[in-house]
Amino acid sequence: MSSEDQTPVDPTAARSRKRLVMIVGAVAVVLALIVAFVIVPAVSGGGADGPGAGGTGPDSSSPTADASSDDATAAPTDTAPPAAGPDTPEAPPVGLDESPTVVDGVTVRVKSLDAVDGEATLPGEVTGPAVRAELEIDNSSAAPIDLSTVVVNLAYGADRTPANTFSTGTSSFPASVAAGATADGVYVFAVPADGQAELRLTVDYAVDVPVVVFEGSTS
Repeated sequence: MSSEDQTPVDPTAARSRKRLVMIVGAVAVVLALIVAFVIVPAVSGGGADGPGAGGTGPDSSSPTADASSDDATAAPTDTAPPAAGPDTPEAPPVGLDESPTVVDGVTVRVKSLDAVDGEATLPGEVTGPAVRAELEIDNSSAAPIDLSTVVVNLAYGADRTPANTFSTGTSSFPASVAAGATADGVYVFAVPADGQAELRLTVDYAVDVPVVVFEGSTS
């Protein structure tokens, strides 16, 4: 076949084919990038649901995370009360007519211990036989003393059964007493008539001071 029979090449068609090849190549590159950034991390476990997604902390559903949460809940706060210390020791018992020293310059005595009828006014109280104890604290020291921590209790019988306090008729010691002054406290305890022959009255002045113990019976 001679050269005169050959069909001439259209330059415009050639350029179009070249652009098509370039577009196809660009699309292939984009698809490759999509595969690299989306499909590969998902397969390797690094996707949004993987353990490492969203930060470096442990998965919230893992045992380690649960244990940390429990520990944080169980941790004591700054306002939690301190652990209880040992019980305050008791001083040797004394008779109702004595005035033992509580601390230097401070003494306590029982002014009276009488059988009375307790009057119930609050829920849980039961009207019945009772013991009325009137006590006096004498502050002969040179400074006021704090009485806000004083606790007075009474037990009765050979088993030393704790007696409940009646609200009516009970008037605790004041918060403090001045130097050279005295302070009174009155306490009414529910005690059955057959338990009033063996009474044990205690005065707890402070945590680091031995408890004063009076023993006797109603007059």
